[in-house]
Amino acid sequence: MTYPRLILLMAALTGMGQLGVGLYTPSMPAIGDHFGANDDQVRLTFSLFILTLACAQLVVGPLSDHFGRKISIQIGNLIFVLSSAVCAFAPGIGILITARIAQGVGACVPVVVSRAVVRDVHEGADAARALAAIGMVMAVAPALGPTIGGIVQVTLGWRAVFVILTVLGVLALILTQHQLVETLPAVRRQRFRLGRIMGTYATLLRDRLFMAYSAAVMFSLAGLGAYLAGAPFVFIRTLGVSEPVFGAFSIINVGSFALGSAIATRLTGRMVSMPGMVVLGGALNLIGGVALLLFILSGILTAMTILIPLWLFFVGMGLLVPNAMAAAINRYPDQAGLASAMLGFLQFGGWGTAGLAVGLMGGEGPVAFSAVFAFVGTAALAMFVLLHGLPRRFRP
Repeated sequence: MTYPRLILLMAALTGMGQLGVGLYTPSMPAIGDHFGANDDQVRLTFSLFILTLACAQLVVGPLSDHFGRKISIQIGNLIFVLSSAVCAFAPGIGILITARIAQGVGACVPVVVSRAVVRDVHEGADAARALAAIGMVMAVAPALGPTIGGIVQVTLGWRAVFVILTVLGVLALILTQHQLVETLPAVRRQRFRLGRIMGTYATLLRDRLFMAYSAAVMFSLAGLGAYLAGAPFVFIRTLGVSEPVFGAFSIINVGSFALGSAIATRLTGRMVSMPGMVVLGGALNLIGGVALLLFILSGILTAMTILIPLWLFFVGMGLLVPNAMAAAINRYPDQAGLASAMLGFLQFGGWGTAGLAVGLMGGEGPVAFSAVFAFVGTAALAMFVLLHGLPRRFRP
């Protein structure tokens, strides 16, 4: 298999799992109505999925370093299929929450292993461009999910969403078995030793540059978590838009992130350095997040006053995320699985924490939603500058 096809396959497998984040968000109000559950209980099906996806990566990364990439992805695919089927036929909100936790375990495997695969075959600016493609899918799939999910909810109901995810999981099993080649030869594998793993994680947490890039990724992608947890209630319940229209709004996020990723792919290493691109993306995160909060606090609450700041925020995310990911993982080429796991833990931990924050602050209200965006947008740039410093040169 050629390297471009390998990266395309990793992006596809990542996207299938990431649809579990966004595909069902238009159904969240309907799920609550069906089970007689309150909004906070329904929101747990989102936030616990994300937090599980984050924590499981700390184990999946070193396991993929020990057993290899292909077998790790296949086990994750199988868990995803089984848990998605349980979600589809869940008799109550408790079973649905539990199955979503298991689904988070399965969905995390392609996410963490795909980054390790990239590091197996690429480095430097080439790795940044490859991760831009995978990163685009990681944001496009959850953002495009509500578009598809809104149509499915209106036409077939919420259980059909999980039937679709089950079918996609089966497709992932087949594609992995027949298309994926092992990128980690046996001679390069690391034994699963808890002491070594914990020591490496401690080293990563003490590495200022690694943490600078990881914190930027964490806070930038936390905006996506805040969007997916809060936007369905703000748009559908507060503004009164229909589920398909809410899904259509998510296309704007898809396009803006895709634009940022396309710019990153074209310019990184050619016209702008990786640290420079992280700063530019963080600046757009800050501008978009603060503008959103100011609009809401001023009482200007319309679809456009929400969507335009989000457009800026997600363009910045497309610039920042792939470059910061590549720069972080490149610091540990011989332990890409562990580095990717820690990066993924922080990344999706940010997602889940942002989702919980929206709920704890009053998830149906636009103020909580916009306040979280303003905070994470500011923190993405501030933490990078604090830990890394401003780049002396923006050109490579």
